[in-house]
Amino acid sequence: MRMVERFSIIVFSIIVFILSVLSILISVDIVSVDIFSDIFSKANENIVVTICLCLLFAIWSIANIFFKSDSNSDVANGVLLENENGSLLITKESISNMVDSVIKKNQDIKDASVKIEFDANRDIAINIVAIVKDNVVVKDTFSRLQDSIKLTIKRTTDLDVSNINIKLKNVEQEKKGQVQ
Repeated sequence: MRMVERFSIIVFSIIVFILSVLSILISVDIVSVDIFSDIFSKANENIVVTICLCLLFAIWSIANIFFKSDSNSDVANGVLLENENGSLLITKESISNMVDSVIKKNQDIKDASVKIEFDANRDIAINIVAIVKDNVVVKDTFSRLQDSIKLTIKRTTDLDVSNINIKLKNVEQEKKGQVQ
């Protein structure tokens, strides 16, 4: 949550808490209503300020109730890790870049595209569409690739990968030089 939104909610919550405590104290006759007569008489003297303050509080309460934070859109695109020092957002793009770097190190894969998804538990699911070179044992190559990706992401981000789905798009034949 952004700092302004957090501040707004905290201040508004304090105001509501104070009003609630005062209502309870007035209803059990611990605090007299006469104390507030001076406050209300001062408010009646300057009606414009009173109306502006009331409108401000009304708009503030509506904003806190109905408008959601736009910082949640960042969280939908990544995994938010928080500790006592602050927070860290690991985005889909950064995970995708890690996966791409592992794929590029693999000599048997000609080309690949990567798509990162998060499930309800914020576990990472990786979908890869790959083109491999000719004469490659696909099962062994993809198994090593899955293990390597899981290890790299775990070591780098300390996040677990729930699954890595690889779709074989094509087996590309090596091009031979043209004979003239």
